[in-house]
Amino acid sequence: MGLSVNINIVQKQKLVVTQTLREAIELLQISSLELRDRIEQELEENPVLELKDAEEDPAQEPLSDTVESGEDGNEVEDKFDEDILNMFDDSAEVDYQSKGTEKKDSDSKQQFIEGVLQRTETYHEHLLDQLNLSLDNDPDQRIGEVIISYITPEGYLPQDIEAIAAENPVEGRGVEDFVRLHKLIMSFEPAGSGARSLAECLLVQLQEQSPVNSLAVSIVQDHFDLLEKRRFKQLSIRLHVTEDRIESAVGIISCLEPRPGRRWADTAVEYVIPDVIIDRDEDGEFQIIINDDWIPGLAVSRYYRRLLKQKKVSKKTKNYINEKFSSAQWLIRSIAQRRSTLYTVMEAILDEQSLFFEKGPGFLRPLTLKDIAEKIGLHESTVSRVTSNKYVQTQWGIFSQKYFFSSSLRTSNGQTESSRSVKELIKRIIDGESAAGKVYSDQEMVGILNNKGIQIARRTVAKYRKMLKILPSNQRHKNNIPK
Repeated sequence: MGLSVNINIVQKQKLVVTQTLREAIELLQISSLELRDRIEQELEENPVLELKDAEEDPAQEPLSDTVESGEDGNEVEDKFDEDILNMFDDSAEVDYQSKGTEKKDSDSKQQFIEGVLQRTETYHEHLLDQLNLSLDNDPDQRIGEVIISYITPEGYLPQDIEAIAAENPVEGRGVEDFVRLHKLIMSFEPAGSGARSLAECLLVQLQEQSPVNSLAVSIVQDHFDLLEKRRFKQLSIRLHVTEDRIESAVGIISCLEPRPGRRWADTAVEYVIPDVIIDRDEDGEFQIIINDDWIPGLAVSRYYRRLLKQKKVSKKTKNYINEKFSSAQWLIRSIAQRRSTLYTVMEAILDEQSLFFEKGPGFLRPLTLKDIAEKIGLHESTVSRVTSNKYVQTQWGIFSQKYFFSSSLRTSNGQTESSRSVKELIKRIIDGESAAGKVYSDQEMVGILNNKGIQIARRTVAKYRKMLKILPSNQRHKNNIPK
């Protein structure tokens, strides 16, 4: 009986992420401070790179009649790489600092501190280290990095997982994967990191204990409102236990950490340096300034250019210089591309959030990464990377670029309102309680917002109020209303 062999030829397209591409992607998402450190590292490791204003050392001038020998001792005729030389011709300087934006006057350039404080591990780096040890799957790791980037310095996740998943799509992964990775991150040390509320933060810590105190878990999970008000008698009635047992369980809860990131709050202060400045020109028009005057400019060493043009040079030397030229080209072009992309994304954000820049945070409109990506013709993941770890200086203060992306709420006329604008409105309502002579309950604020055309549920108002760290109405009464 003969054997039949079926051979199928299938043509597939596959994106191979090279080390160079991986590093270029990494440059997009690092902050300006990290970029400066990266440039200094490359200057140490690549002799072809030098500071743009560095003076050339005449002692390094290669002799025109120098002939180097090959590994076998014989003279080797050089066939240098013309393409590499053309990229860095003496007449064609590469300057990533002079393209794409208007520059500030020299008198107004920002001066930076000369002494650098010793850098210690940050809260987010601590979480990322645990993520790297826990996963060996690139898509999952990408999701974990995205979630960690949203966690506040105190240790909370201010945005819904569904919204984060919608703004940061990962190919082949869905919302359920974001939920799964979020649960994993909350189990990291310190437990509760990334929780969306104080109750969730405490609950995660209780569930990590051994043995688990079931009474304490029940109090936090099902009766947190009574715990906040310290209604121990009501708790004992609802849970059918003595008040002594309630007080004992509350004692366990009181030993938990309500702010997981607190431990890192006392580390050396790292000043936020805005990557972008939004200012007005003489005509009152907004202008975008990429704040990189303090980032060193790079050039290619003239010494190595001339050395590569020598008629006789060993193959080993030629390969080494060509490799370093390629590395230098990649770095300079990647920094230029990073700058250009940062400008393009900020230009689109400025266009979409013009009312914010004109009138303030209360006028922030709903905006997603997808909106900006479609507007400028980039992939959402690229927009996500370029807006990570970046800050924007405005007349209203310094904001993370991620701040300008916000989920939406439906209004009565069918339009949408930014959730951040609604939070700002809730804050203003509460700030005005003293002048109004009354304290508004969450339900009353629902009515006020509905009158303004914003459709919102009471639980959403309560959630936003807690995110703003504002006490409930019964606890605000004695502070806001004059006796």
